[in-house]
Amino acid sequence: MTPNKPVSITDYTPLVGQEKIEELLRFGEELKGLKLQQINSARFGGGVAEMLLSLIPLERSLGLDVTWDVIEGDPAFFTYTKTMHNFLQGKPGTLDLLGAKAYWETNRRNYPLVNESADAVLVHDPQPAGLITYVPEAVRRRQKWLWRCHIQTSREVCTLMNPIRPLIELYDAAVYSSTRYCTWGTRSFIILPYIDPLSDKNRELTEAEIQSVLERHGIGDLDEKPLITLVSRFDPFKGHAYAIESFAAVRKERRCQLLLVGGTASDDPENELILSEILEKTAGMEDVRVLNLPADSHRDINALQRASAIILQPSVKEGFGLTVTEGLWKRKPVIAGDTGGIPAQIADGYNGYLINPGEAGVPEMTERIIFLLDNPVIAREMGRRGWETVRERFLITRGLWDELMLIKTMLQHP
Repeated sequence: MTPNKPVSITDYTPLVGQEKIEELLRFGEELKGLKLQQINSARFGGGVAEMLLSLIPLERSLGLDVTWDVIEGDPAFFTYTKTMHNFLQGKPGTLDLLGAKAYWETNRRNYPLVNESADAVLVHDPQPAGLITYVPEAVRRRQKWLWRCHIQTSREVCTLMNPIRPLIELYDAAVYSSTRYCTWGTRSFIILPYIDPLSDKNRELTEAEIQSVLERHGIGDLDEKPLITLVSRFDPFKGHAYAIESFAAVRKERRCQLLLVGGTASDDPENELILSEILEKTAGMEDVRVLNLPADSHRDINALQRASAIILQPSVKEGFGLTVTEGLWKRKPVIAGDTGGIPAQIADGYNGYLINPGEAGVPEMTERIIFLLDNPVIAREMGRRGWETVRERFLITRGLWDELMLIKTMLQHP
């Protein structure tokens, strides 16, 4: 699979304006030839991989020498890192010694991926964070190591006893998606995530393209039964059970249908278990469809979001929630959990609705869905405002600027 097209920054001019594009081109001239290495744990599947697939070609088009490497690990490693992921988000659990051994062994084996000639190394999330401990001292003195955390770091883990904290404090800086998150004793920055409006997942589609996808997945009767959609990785924090419970209540009063769209990722061993639970919970429910799509189903997801009347994301924990961003970009009202990075995107009652995370939010979600189904004019206006919110704040051009500014700051002002 090749990186998303286009790869020229000037292709974004109609969306963000000539002035912003010229600023990025000047920035590129300043950093031309800079050697940057990006490291994460999955080439496809999940928001991080999607951002890198679009971002890296643009960084290269501006003259930066950027490489992207992905660590490899066995099931024991990814089971442990998912436990670590959940622990950071506040889920009780034990970081066991056998898992820790697999973690350090895997990072040690993957260290040859590190480009020791790079000016800066940007590591994403906990999986490859341990690589920094294997860097020779002479290399470490001349490189900047940055850790970007794309998940919600719960305040419950902001303790001196947290076993992850000493590792993160080895980095020159850490980057988070919200000021709400726990930060540790290293220089910290906030960079809000973003979407690529010209990627297959977010570009404009014709009605014929949308209809083709709907027919292929057997979805119809949208006039009689408006589509309510949740797009998310099958994960315990994404709120699938609450969406199903709310839909069951809505369905007693209004004709509509629920679509749960997800997929699996190589670095997340919980996917299959959560999918099984969802299928069991929805078995026999009328007007509920669950789609487990391959990681490259971007155009299908785009079409399904555009065909929807309402987008749901009732997360209990959420690093940022790019599926919220995507829904807003498709001009849809979004109902989402008031948690993590979601409130940075949704102004309650303006471009969507924020609800209490968890079981407490089910009655609110039900009430909001019924209101939007009964008031399509208001729903359309919310959708328009959502599109404008994303255009102003959450497009890849802004994310590119933020990342380049971070690297420039770290190199010039250590």
